[in-house]
Amino acid sequence: MSIPAKWKLENPMIDRRNPKKLAFAAATALIALGAAGLTGCASTAEAETTGDELAEQLADVAKTDPQTGEKVMVDSQAQVVKALGEAGKLTVAGETQPSFEITVHSVEVLDSCILRGYGERITPENGAFLLLEVSASLAASAAEAVAEEIALMPLDASVFGTSPGANRAVSYDTDTIAAYSCEVDGALDIAVGAGDQVRGKLVLDVPDASGQVIYDPEKTGGWTWNY
Repeated sequence: MSIPAKWKLENPMIDRRNPKKLAFAAATALIALGAAGLTGCASTAEAETTGDELAEQLADVAKTDPQTGEKVMVDSQAQVVKALGEAGKLTVAGETQPSFEITVHSVEVLDSCILRGYGERITPENGAFLLLEVSASLAASAAEAVAEEIALMPLDASVFGTSPGANRAVSYDTDTIAAYSCEVDGALDIAVGAGDQVRGKLVLDVPDASGQVIYDPEKTGGWTWNY
């Protein structure tokens, strides 16, 4: 699975003639459904990428935001840099409004959480819990590329990662049993469908109490927010 080739961060494009362009989202979302309550696979991005690899990743990133005209900042891990409360966007070619948006509004660091359904407190496996408040939306037009029931963008813990700071290696081992076991008021849906908007809270189990949180379903470049 990979992000559709003609999508670009901040200014991506979808080839409407190819109905497989959004299929990765459905497959990833189905994995997310099955992952609830289970430990996800650990994955860490290399601290450095080769020039060719980085060039290929950066080719999918627009130089300016099509809505604001502002320069798009990208780090050495091919992540588009955002401030808390600022949206990451994907936009269909020929349209001015984003097809997909995701925003990390806030990040709270916790040393424990309440075990869902039991009331006792549990501690993180990796070092700290992050309680994120996240919103996301997917345009109804996404269903034109694939069947509506599989036009999804995943939002569970397995598609988020963290790093200890700018241009540092990213750890994606955030979806531990402990993270999924935390009681969360107003929990975030595990995916957003075509024509929908969602907002809620999500727990990650992370090694660093400060740094950056990353949304990157394919581990090839997404968006990053400092916390």
